[in-house]
Amino acid sequence: MRNDQIFVLMLVVLLPMSGCFDGGSVGEAEGAQDSDEASGGTTVVNHYYNNTTTSSNAQERTWYSSGGSYNYYWDDGQSVQSGQQRCVDYGPSYDQTTGEYVGEACRETAYPEQASDWNLTSCTENGGIVQWTNLNSWQNESVNDGYRYAPTCINIFKTISTSPGEALLVYEASGSWKIRTTCDGISSPSTYSTYSGGQYVVTNEYNIVQGSAMDCTHELYKDRAYTTSDSSSSVYLWSIVYAIQDTTVL
Repeated sequence: MRNDQIFVLMLVVLLPMSGCFDGGSVGEAEGAQDSDEASGGTTVVNHYYNNTTTSSNAQERTWYSSGGSYNYYWDDGQSVQSGQQRCVDYGPSYDQTTGEYVGEACRETAYPEQASDWNLTSCTENGGIVQWTNLNSWQNESVNDGYRYAPTCINIFKTISTSPGEALLVYEASGSWKIRTTCDGISSPSTYSTYSGGQYVVTNEYNIVQGSAMDCTHELYKDRAYTTSDSSSSVYLWSIVYAIQDTTVL
């Protein structure tokens, strides 16, 4: 068979088969592949990092604790009730026969008329502050009868300082002590209270002490009453648990 005849035969066979292909099917297949790559056929993984900062109102607090012991009362060594005559002058005593020195003895008994008529060592030797509470009500022109009555002894257990923006939070307080806060030269209460003044912790959580917007000092103190007996037998414990909380001063 000649070459031209073979060519015609192949052409006759191939022409019917050409209907199995859609026009441009090869190009569309290639185009579809290109389209897939361009429009998402290739998966792109994007990694997002969560840099969100979570804020909290519960700021971290530093906890502190202090404590010790104290005498509930104070005494001056005399078994004499407050307001009564007492020995106001001690001095050396001598035997009237031999003249021999026999020790210190009371040389005068009277109603106290001045602070020196009391032996205040039991209060002041421990850093106590003597507070006369009856002077104004008993004073007259000739004598200050207020000194007849024993003063109160104020013992300061601890002083805590805070700056503007620091709040003092008291969580535990035992020993019946009180707080006197002084800010910008003004004290609250104005004096060391022997009655209902001062702050007590009365809740199960905490108390916020006044003055968090100013420079302040907070004195933990106890007012000790006078007794006619030996006060060393009345020893008690005091303690405090507190924290300093940052605040925003507006």
